[in-house]
Amino acid sequence: MRKNIIIAAMIIVVASFVYYVYLNTTKDLVKETKVDQKIESMEMTENSYIDIEPAAAYAMIQANSELVIIDVSPRYSEGHLPGAINYYVGDGSLDKAIPSLDKEKTYLVYCHVDSASIAGSKKLIAAGFEKVYRLKGNYSPWLKAGYPIEVEIKAVGNYSGSALADRSFLDGKFNHKVMAKLGDPAEGKFYEGWLVKGISFFSTGKMEKKDEMYVLEYMSEEDSREFKDIVITEETLANGLDGKPEVHVLEGKFE
Repeated sequence: MRKNIIIAAMIIVVASFVYYVYLNTTKDLVKETKVDQKIESMEMTENSYIDIEPAAAYAMIQANSELVIIDVSPRYSEGHLPGAINYYVGDGSLDKAIPSLDKEKTYLVYCHVDSASIAGSKKLIAAGFEKVYRLKGNYSPWLKAGYPIEVEIKAVGNYSGSALADRSFLDGKFNHKVMAKLGDPAEGKFYEGWLVKGISFFSTGKMEKKDEMYVLEYMSEEDSREFKDIVITEETLANGLDGKPEVHVLEGKFE
């Protein structure tokens, strides 16, 4: 009887030892697996683009004058980030442009849908670009947040010329600017800017010539983003800023 008790005790001791070794070995394997997964995740991050929120993207644009912004959408003309270059990913334009791009620079990629901006970002990474950011949510949240957008406005009627117009609404301030490449107005005339919504409109002021360009800068504490149509008119100097638009010279629209 006593002998059986001793044997049973020895079995329990041996079993406990084996279980202890197994438990600690398993813990080590789990730990090693987690470490390996972390390393793999880090490697994937280092060789991938980085998603960035609109606020961070805006700060990066402000801080880095060498940043290259690429719009990979087919809707560039409807509105885009100021200074963005349009290489539509769907028609091969981005593929054609990649060999001419500087790999040392930082890139911000966006579209109107995730599938295109992700594809565009991956193409840059695959080509060896290391500093690639993708605007999270793409154009829509950027637009809604009031960050700067830019559109081209074009000549109408018998006039010739073109202009870039931008607008933003940040920190409770509405900012609107137009830079137009136009010939000088007729004698006794001047150019004036307008923002329009349906049958409602208001003047954004007289355009001034600066370095061969006609420039208009308008700022207000009233959010006027609902006034999406942009018009430049030729006005009679004798009438001044009378609130009555005359002949349309350029027209465009914010998305």
